[in-house]
Formats: sequence, C-alpha cells, structure tokens
Amino acid sequence: MNLTELGAAFRDARIAGNLTQQQVAELSGVPRSRISLFESGMLAELGAVKMLSLFDAVGLELLARRRGHQRTLDDVLHEREESAGAATGRRRVRSRRNTSEGQP
Repeated sequence: MNLTELGAAFRDARIAGNLTQQQVAELSGVPRSRISLFESGMLAELGAVKMLSLFDAVGLELLARRRGHQRTLDDVLHEREESAGAATGRRRVRSRRNTSEGQP
C-alpha cells in the first residue's frame, strides 16, 4: 500500500465516522492542511507518528506484515477473533466465594 492508498482509506474512514478534517486535526494534532493533502494524495511524506495519530482519530490501525503476503481464511478468522475480544472488553473477573456465616 502506498501513501495515496493510505490517504484514501483514511478519508473513507473519516467520512464514515462523520468527522470533519478540522475535528480530526484537533483530535490528532495534525494540521488540517496536511490532512487535506494526505487525503487527496498530494502529500509527499507523512511521518509515522502523525500517521498513527490520524489513524487513531478515525478508528483505523496499521498492520505490518511481509510484502506479498496474501490474506488467508485463517488470517481473517484471527482478525475477527481479535476484534471480538477487543469489542467485548476482555478482562479478568474473579468470582465471589460462597461463604456461610461464621466462616471466612
């Protein structure tokens, strides 16, 4: 994926989230003018920290994998399991012990 494709994916996510460029600028700390250039494919370079901030603001994440990797059904299932775990807010819960009166 190149910077132009990342910008288009970002724009689609921003619009789907009903966010303006100005709102994303305020959330991410990246100037609105840079966001506009990024979305239009006119930005020559955008640092990793800025890109991560932008993606976080619209609910996207970057995933690193080997070049040429073709997604398999196992990859899709693994991604779904991970997102389901995050969506349910997995956390550790301890059950209460049943104690009778007079017992600790």
